Amino acid sequence: AMVLGDVSGKGMPASLLMMGLQARVQVLIEEPKSLAEVMTRLNRITSANCPANRFISLFFCILDGDTGDLTFCNAGHNPPLIIRSNGTYEQLKGGGPVLGILASIDYQEYHAKLEEGDVLVIYSDGVTEANNPAGDEFEIPGLADTVIRNRTAQSAEIISQINKDLVVYTAGAPPAHDVTL
Repeated sequence: AMVLGDVSGKGMPASLLMMGLQARVQVLIEEPKSLAEVMTRLNRITSANCPANRFISLFFCILDGDTGDLTFCNAGHNPPLIIRSNGTYEQLKGGGPVLGILASIDYQEYHAKLEEGDVLVIYSDGVTEANNPAGDEFEIPGLADTVIRNRTAQSAEIISQINKDLVVYTAGAPPAHDVTL
């Protein structure tokens, strides 16, 4: 299982929301009937405990390492990328709104297949929204290009190269958002 979430805002209030979400994910995933049900319950609980000016985007997936079957739910998070072994890429489309706004949402489960040599890229908006000095964003094609060029490397090396490319692209300016990969 892999989870990546991003809380609106910064500082202690955002950290506390993420801590609560992390604890809920750990409890709810113990007896998952489906990822959709887990996400729906997470949203209902989060909506009851989330201040009006906050929300959480969340991508949640389970990968079967034997078959490559990927089951996922997305609550308003950036669509992850699959970089295929042949150098093409696709976004994992499908999902619902962010957590914490509308308690009555029923989330859906989606599926994809990873083949040998494919790379799954789960990232925060700080990666694709990083600005160069002219104000242009790194965007999905920039991220995909970096991973495509490094797709045969180990994951730690791919992450390191993305971070290096972001520093070059932004001319060393500090990120405006959290950068998580």
